[in-house]
Amino acid sequence: MSLVNCPSCNKKISDKAPACPHCDFSFNQNEENLARTKILKARAYRTKMYRYKMLGFATMALAVFGLVPMLWSYAQAIDYGFNVSITNHWGKYLMMAGFILYVFIRVLMFITKRKHRYPK
Repeated sequence: MSLVNCPSCNKKISDKAPACPHCDFSFNQNEENLARTKILKARAYRTKMYRYKMLGFATMALAVFGLVPMLWSYAQAIDYGFNVSITNHWGKYLMMAGFILYVFIRVLMFITKRKHRYPK
């Protein structure tokens, strides 16, 4: 007796169980259960990717919130004839954080897409 992943809810169950105790998925492999499993997996994938995309937009906004004040200060300093260095502005930290988080989220999206296409 070993533990296997349920095709419907992906939780560990016994390979001897006639149905999953978590989601009542039957292993009779009838058309209804197969269609239900396919729909549930597609919904879970779509929901996860949507969340990652929204987080990606939020991280881009974070980077822009750091970039705009930094460029505004630079333009103001040029207007007044000051010698200015952009690297000393506080906006660079927001910009870097937004960029790093954006790259991290894109990696998560890549891993999720790969797991969806090539399940174990």
